[in-house]
Amino acid sequence: MNVATLGPKGTFSHEAVLAYDKDAAISFERTIWDVFDAVDQNKAEVGIVPLENSLSGSVGITVDALMRFHLHIIKEVVIPIKHNLAVEGEESNEEITGVYTHPITYAQSYLYLHRHYPNVAVIETTSNGDSAVRLKRSCRKDRAAIVPQLAAELYGLTIIRRNIQDNKVNMTKFIVVAKEEVARTGNDRTSIAIYPQADKPGLLYNLLGEFARRKINLTKIESVPSKGKLGDYIFYIEFQGHKDEQNVASALKTIEQHFFMKILGSYPRSY
Repeated sequence: MNVATLGPKGTFSHEAVLAYDKDAAISFERTIWDVFDAVDQNKAEVGIVPLENSLSGSVGITVDALMRFHLHIIKEVVIPIKHNLAVEGEESNEEITGVYTHPITYAQSYLYLHRHYPNVAVIETTSNGDSAVRLKRSCRKDRAAIVPQLAAELYGLTIIRRNIQDNKVNMTKFIVVAKEEVARTGNDRTSIAIYPQADKPGLLYNLLGEFARRKINLTKIESVPSKGKLGDYIFYIEFQGHKDEQNVASALKTIEQHFFMKILGSYPRSY
């Protein structure tokens, strides 16, 4: 299977692809938009992108892309996020003076670095894979990088400290997007986006009431900027059930009569 994902190799996106299909032919794209475009232009059968991290929340670019491309979420893949401190070559006694790290990775490992390497220079990178590449190219014994284990393996780095993330319960949910939908499994989740068009008292109450009356369990609701005027928002909603189930279909039909709605996908639940 041809799969597009966010590059370079060695990122958590790469790990998500391998968890989805270990034999996939992978196309590493520069941006999340490029991943969606690759699927839209039939350059890849599916795309795999991050949607939500348990610590830092939703990935706004992914939500934007779901709104703008006519693709469907067909699966979710949850990956544990484990950050490791790695060096080039064998571990030495030389003091580490600089660390390559992605800003989010740095934020999630701040306490460890502050306690163990308080004077280290933080060198920001564009991805966890880029951190590994830059360390490898530096050929410096006084430099390190915070990387996933996969990146260390692919680039021949030596991990000197494992699991340095400050919060050990750190997970990222990735979604698989494709042109074709998937069938019901009996244990599904549905994602939708709703644009109210006009703000008015009781709007959210009435919207949520359609789910409550049918005993549909909401698992997420979030307001995201519509990219229009200030104060204009879209509701991103996830709930248990498949869009073809009778009670879900009834709720969606009623909501569609009052709001602009886009069904982003019904797909098997992983948790």
